[in-house]
Amino acid sequence: MPNPLLSSRHPAWQTIRALIGGVSAIDVHRLPLRSLREAEDFLLCYGFDCKNDEHITEMEELRTEAIAFIEEELLNDEPNLKIHPEVRAQPDVRVLLRWTSTSGSRHRERQMWACAMLRLMHTLSHCHSHLNIRYGDLIRTQILDRFEAHLSPEEPDGARTLGRGPGAVRLARFLIKKSKPTRSLAMKLLHKPENVAADIFDRVGVRFVTKERLDTLFVVDYLRTHHVVMFANVKPSRSRNTLIDLDWLVGELERLEEEVRAGRLARYERLQRLRELTQNQPFPAPPQPNYNTFSSVAYHSIQFTCRQMIRIPGEAESLHEVITSLAGGDDASQRLAEQLTTHAQRLQPIRFFFPFEVQILDEESYRLSREGLAAHHIYKARQREAVKQRVLGRLLNVEPAVEVGAATQNDSIDDAAALPAGEGAAPLADRLGEVDRGLARVEVHSSSASNPELPGVPGLGR
Repeated sequence: MPNPLLSSRHPAWQTIRALIGGVSAIDVHRLPLRSLREAEDFLLCYGFDCKNDEHITEMEELRTEAIAFIEEELLNDEPNLKIHPEVRAQPDVRVLLRWTSTSGSRHRERQMWACAMLRLMHTLSHCHSHLNIRYGDLIRTQILDRFEAHLSPEEPDGARTLGRGPGAVRLARFLIKKSKPTRSLAMKLLHKPENVAADIFDRVGVRFVTKERLDTLFVVDYLRTHHVVMFANVKPSRSRNTLIDLDWLVGELERLEEEVRAGRLARYERLQRLRELTQNQPFPAPPQPNYNTFSSVAYHSIQFTCRQMIRIPGEAESLHEVITSLAGGDDASQRLAEQLTTHAQRLQPIRFFFPFEVQILDEESYRLSREGLAAHHIYKARQREAVKQRVLGRLLNVEPAVEVGAATQNDSIDDAAALPAGEGAAPLADRLGEVDRGLARVEVHSSSASNPELPGVPGLGR
C-alpha cells in the first residue's frame, strides 16, 4: 500500500494536523477507516473494547445521550431537520465510524449525521469525570470550607462580610456555583478547541459581589494574604481582569502619594479619593478573544482559576474501628485484626489537585451581567448557536432524509455486515464472530475499489 502522506488529499493529513497542527479532533472532516476491523481497533485505542459487555453498554449509553442532546438542544428550533433514520437506529459504533468514511453524494447526508452523532459521543465521554463522580461532594467541601471559614453569616438581604476587623471587606453577595449538569459541560466543551474534560475548570466555583469596584481588589488581596487561595497554583492563562486597570491604579496611587507629601491631600482622604477615581474610571480593554469567545465585552469582572490539593482519606481509616474492636477478642479475632492491620498499612490516601474558579465583581457589574448584552441567557444563546454550527455544519442546509429500509445490494459490504438497525447494543459482543466473517470480503472490497482513499472519522466531519 502506498504511503498515504504522499497524497496531499489523503484524509490522514487531517489527523496529522490534529496531532501536531493544533486542529481540534471535533473539526477533523475525515479519517481513513477502511473496514469494521479498523473501526474496532480505533475504538480499542480510544478506550472501548467491543468484546467487553460493560464497554458496549457504555457506548450505547453515550449514543442514547447524544441522540437526546442533538434532538433536544440543537434541533429544538429546527422543525424540518431530523437525525438521519439509519444513523439514529444504528447501535454499532463501528458502523457509525465506517459511515463517516463513505464518499460520494448518495450517502452524503448519512455520512454527515454519523459525524455529528460521533462528535457528541466523543464530547459526552469527556464530560464524565471519574474524580468528580466519585469524590465530587468531598472535593466541593474541601474547597468551599476554606472560603466559608472567612465569611460572616448571611444577612436577610444576602450581604456578608469577608474577614473580621479593619481589613474586612463588605460584600453585597457571596455565591457558590451549582454543579454543572452534563449537557452544560458538553456545550462548554463543544465550543472549546481542546474539547477534553481537563479543560472544564469551573466544576467548582465561587463569586464575590462587592459594593464598589475598588473593593474587588481588596477581596483579591484578602484571599492572598489569608491563604484562602494559593497564587502559585493559579493557571495564568485563565486569569482575566476587565474591571480595574492595574497599571492605571498604580499610577494613581503614586500621584495621590505625591499630593499627600505636598500637603494638598490628607492621608486619611486618600482611600476615599481612590474609591471615587476607580468607580468613574473606564473599564480596561477586554482580553484576547481566545479566553472565551462567547463572553460579552459588556461583562466586567476579575476571574482566575486556582487548583487546590484535595486529600481523600484511605480505607485504612475506615478499618481502624474494626481492628480496635477485634483486638480484644478471642484468638481468631486477634488473628483477623493482625491481618486487617497488615492490609490497612498498604492502603494509602489519595491526593490530587482539582481546579476551581473565583469570580469577583462589583454590584453594578453584577446587575449588568444579569441584563442586556452581558446577560447569562444571551451568553448561552451565543454559545448554543456556535455549537450547533460546529456539530451540524452543512446539515443545517440539507433537505431532511426520508425513511430508508435495510441495506441494499449497492451498499458497502461492511455496512451490510453490521447489526440490524434498531437492535440493542448488548448482543454486539456475541455477534462479533458473525460480523468478522464478513471482514475478509470487506478487506477485498476496500483494497480493490477504484478509489482507495475511503475517508472516515469518529464523528468528525461535515
